[in-house]
Amino acid sequence: MLKARAIIQFCIGATVVLLPTAHLKLVFFGIPLYSVEAPILVALAAYLYGWKQGIFSPLGKINFRDPLVIGIALFFLGAIISFIVNPFSLTGLGMLKTWFFFPLLALWLWLETKPTIEDLARLLLIWLGVVTVSAAGSLAYLFQGELTYDGRLAAWYMSPNYLALFLAPGTLLAHYFFFHPIFSKTRIMRPLICLMLTLLLAALFFTHSYAVWISVALAGLLFLFLDTAHISSWRKTLATAFLLTVIIGTFILFESGSEKWQALTQFENRSSLSSRMMIWQSAGKMIADNPVFGIGLGRFQEVYLEYQKYFPPYLEWAVPQPHNLYLAVWLQTGLLGLIGFILLVSRATILLIKNKSRESALLLGLLVLYLLYGLFDTPFFKTDLAFSFWLIIALILTLPKPEAELQK
Repeated sequence: MLKARAIIQFCIGATVVLLPTAHLKLVFFGIPLYSVEAPILVALAAYLYGWKQGIFSPLGKINFRDPLVIGIALFFLGAIISFIVNPFSLTGLGMLKTWFFFPLLALWLWLETKPTIEDLARLLLIWLGVVTVSAAGSLAYLFQGELTYDGRLAAWYMSPNYLALFLAPGTLLAHYFFFHPIFSKTRIMRPLICLMLTLLLAALFFTHSYAVWISVALAGLLFLFLDTAHISSWRKTLATAFLLTVIIGTFILFESGSEKWQALTQFENRSSLSSRMMIWQSAGKMIADNPVFGIGLGRFQEVYLEYQKYFPPYLEWAVPQPHNLYLAVWLQTGLLGLIGFILLVSRATILLIKNKSRESALLLGLLVLYLLYGLFDTPFFKTDLAFSFWLIIALILTLPKPEAELQK
């Protein structure tokens, strides 16, 4: 069992390592296989071999009466039904495979290995290393002057916002590991983590992604409050909060004179906020016209163009997603999927609040980071972001049940 378990966990870790290359794919008989999906197939093969040997018991770790599990099932089922009911789309089928099936398969395989808190910490450390290397790599683009037309850092991502959101979890992960017991007696690790945080903050700054900045700041404050609640020294808590405030203030100070800042604060007609408001209006009418089943996965750009006649003139034409997570979930997974998603995140939040551990504080901060950013964009409907979201859910399910839950 140990060998099969180790192989599966190694493959899940490899999936996390490959997140920066999630857009790369190989096509077999017309079916794309993305880089992050390949290790999951290897993990599945190891699991099936172990199952044949009587090592694993399928679904033995999963409590199907748990509202969190029910929420996951409804979210996935809503996506399937919305895809079937609406006009067929090969793109939508691929999204169903990549954003739901493979991540959920990875989640299940991870839970079947009966992971411990040490396994959880190891996966989090891999995640921190991956986003830090990505931050360093993106800064190389900055030094070479490879920026977007408006002077923002995007590196190999489609937009600066996507790069920023991919790097954002690293800020919370760095704080978590800075105070982790495994590094308390190692002199070199804490300076190294400080260097990691510096790289992450620098890369985040040059993306000029205000929505990510706000989400990181609020999620970071929540994590710091929960993570330091058990610390007796109020000075340490105050010093940490002061440091975060200085970082946020520095970002605002250096950004306040930029063209983007002026357009936003003066509410110019063609600012990013104005564009988003028009997109949200269009998405709202789509929901009003298709409230139960939505429009199906991967069809927003097509339907958005059809709705242009209701909102002339459009400020943006190329809009693959509605720049709001909750609108996107309703539109692409229907009302059933939206209910499942709300149940999923609500139950996860309750469990994390009850758990009262450093790990639960970190995971709650990460979850809140995605939910807050979801007010401004769609931190799910993209391969690396979908895998990151499901990774958080898998790690939440890894935590021991809170004492209040066990006493029921």
